[in-house]
Amino acid sequence: MAGMLSGREALVLAITLWTALSINDVLMLPGGLPLIAPGWLSSILLALVLARILQHLQNQPKGIAIGLGILAVVLAGMGQAVLDIAVIMLAGPHVLPGGNSVPGFAIANTWEKALLQFRFSMIWNVIVFGFYVAALSLLNAQRRRLDAEMRALRYELNPHFLFNTLNSIAGLIEEGSAGRADRMVLSLSRFLQTTLSLNPLHDVPLAQEIALQRDYLEIERERFGERMAFDIRLPAELEAALVPNLILQPLIENAVKHGVGPSTRRVSIVLEARQEADRLVLSVENDLPPDQVDRKPAGMGIGLRNVTDRLQARFGKRWQFTSGPVNGGHYLAAISLPLRKA
Repeated sequence: MAGMLSGREALVLAITLWTALSINDVLMLPGGLPLIAPGWLSSILLALVLARILQHLQNQPKGIAIGLGILAVVLAGMGQAVLDIAVIMLAGPHVLPGGNSVPGFAIANTWEKALLQFRFSMIWNVIVFGFYVAALSLLNAQRRRLDAEMRALRYELNPHFLFNTLNSIAGLIEEGSAGRADRMVLSLSRFLQTTLSLNPLHDVPLAQEIALQRDYLEIERERFGERMAFDIRLPAELEAALVPNLILQPLIENAVKHGVGPSTRRVSIVLEARQEADRLVLSVENDLPPDQVDRKPAGMGIGLRNVTDRLQARFGKRWQFTSGPVNGGHYLAAISLPLRKA
């Protein structure tokens, strides 16, 4: 579910929290692990139940969600306290050396003492479960914010791409190339059907991402004809590498718009993927018109800013992006990401 931590993430958080809380008990109670282990395990199971309840409450009105959330935490604390006291009373005298006189761990031998221990245990467990739910809620809020940011950045590409492509179709119509314009419209329809069905929050195999860019380049080649050539270099071993969907789209668009568009000579675009240690490097290189060799072409800010914003939101500090003119009259844009495979 979008905006929510996965069950595995909730489990890792629960194990980390209750293991940290149990370390002190293990150190204070040599040989008392059989008493501590059941409570550790049941606390984690109850924490996962709370995580699932929190997931179902996210679409409820805020007041109802808070009320039911508090009730769930209290019930979990009570249930855990009952289990803790039952284990201590039934197994404690047989497991712990020293019986009732173990320092810091008195075993209740009367109902009055058991009730007193239950109260303390319930308060403690409600606090701990409440802390867990609060941490889960905070992490879920951060995840929802990040998901919303990723969706906004991803959908920002659609009008940007559509504007450029419709300009290409309009150019063909003005040139009287109705047949080529018709082919572009059909290609554009297929391309948009594919791209709009992609989940902005999911990564895709590199082979799929590059296949989409090949489709786009074929669309643009209908417009520019012999003025445009492209070369795609994708090693077979990198086809399963995972990348944010459409992360290459702004780079390809810029290569076409600022490389092919203003040039009167044949322009080559090279899209390449390669592995450098544990990194995946994606680069788009194109010829520059002679008057732009020593400067960055104007109007390239929106697409490149979108790329950097998406990389920042997705990878934090684990990415690099460079762009600019290079020797030989070319423009090079390169992305470096952690190499991950499906």
